[in-house]
Amino acid sequence: MKKRKFIQFFIAFFALLLVFCAYTTTAQAKKMKVTVSPSSLDAQAKKHHTVYDKSVAHSMSLNETLEKMRKKGGGTLTLKKGTYRFQYSVCIPSNVTVKLKKGVVLQNIMDYKAHIAPTTLMFQFVAKDKTYKKKIIGKYNGTSKAKLIGEGNVIIDMKYVTGLAVNVLHCSNIEISGITFKGMNKNHYIEVNASKNVNIHDCKFVKAKKGSAKSAYVKEAINIDLPDAASHGIGSTWAKQDKTPCKNVTVKNCVFDSMSRGVGSHNYSQTSGGANIYHTNIRIEGNTFKNLYDAGVYMMNWKDTKIVNNTFINNGKGNNLTFTNTGHAISGSGIEKITISGNTFQKIKKNPVNFNGQSNQGNGAKYKKIYVNITEDEANAMLDNTSIDCGNDPAFPGYDIVYFRGDGSRLASNAVGICFEKQEVNFEMEKAK
Repeated sequence: MKKRKFIQFFIAFFALLLVFCAYTTTAQAKKMKVTVSPSSLDAQAKKHHTVYDKSVAHSMSLNETLEKMRKKGGGTLTLKKGTYRFQYSVCIPSNVTVKLKKGVVLQNIMDYKAHIAPTTLMFQFVAKDKTYKKKIIGKYNGTSKAKLIGEGNVIIDMKYVTGLAVNVLHCSNIEISGITFKGMNKNHYIEVNASKNVNIHDCKFVKAKKGSAKSAYVKEAINIDLPDAASHGIGSTWAKQDKTPCKNVTVKNCVFDSMSRGVGSHNYSQTSGGANIYHTNIRIEGNTFKNLYDAGVYMMNWKDTKIVNNTFINNGKGNNLTFTNTGHAISGSGIEKITISGNTFQKIKKNPVNFNGQSNQGNGAKYKKIYVNITEDEANAMLDNTSIDCGNDPAFPGYDIVYFRGDGSRLASNAVGICFEKQEVNFEMEKAK
């Protein structure tokens, strides 16, 4: 009897397994694989629309294909070598990989005579059908498991049009890699906002329009932010302004050359009760930040951060501002649980690292001041860095890192100084004076 029951159980289990495998195979088979070229996108636009408009043809045809992929559960869209014109944003839904083959150039154009008005955003990680609705996506419930990958020499050229190259908003499990971004003006190359598990690696960010104290000074190549109506964190109409922070964001093996800032935040947010909202688990590793007008990394309310094995060269180049938080390689405030080690700082205008109390300027000014919380163990671990021909804080010379505890004021009683060459951490700056 027991043997019969065992056989019956085995047969039932095997049948269920076959059904599951068949279902999985069918689901995988539904995912599409499409390869396009500039000419095939033009042909698609001519076929599907009564009026062919060269300026909008590529964006329109790419969105049509990606919408088909969304309905099929995802897939891979490959762009062959060639120049593609982006009149308005192309939307990447969940479970889709966009591959850009060697020789692909994506250009941002602004043709005001086209039958569809231009926008200033090239790629959005969001399903196209969601963009027609207001405040429909919040938390991390947008596009998931999607990639934008360059294979070989691939360029996204913003043509100095004000806007974004890539928007990652309310997303999860996103990868961006192997792309050279150029031509930024007054905004960001990549906006990472209210998203988790984002991996940006092996990219180059170059040739942005120079910022100044009056124009685009704080514009990072990669901005880490959250949607908050008070701080103007993001303007996408389909996104909920729910103050969702970023978490688990990695920027690795990238080059940032000739722009205002590399990676960072320029505003912060708090709850209605006044508690800080932190971006958590940010990893900045193995990157090169060179010829920047301001900082390579600028933090505002970052918690559990690792900045390791990076090279910073000529940060603060041409920066004559007198603000104490400018002209460093790493700066900011709202610091909780931080690791800074294995980095090389060379020809930084001021001392390489500076943290002090700060407040939002302009947007989000209603939020209370944020401060610096660095433990003695974290400070001692910062000795594992190298400084070559860098400047000093004139009030606290001789230290590569200066940060201010307590109320964040630049007082000797608040200051901690760290000198790499002497392998010294001075927690008693006031006594040293």
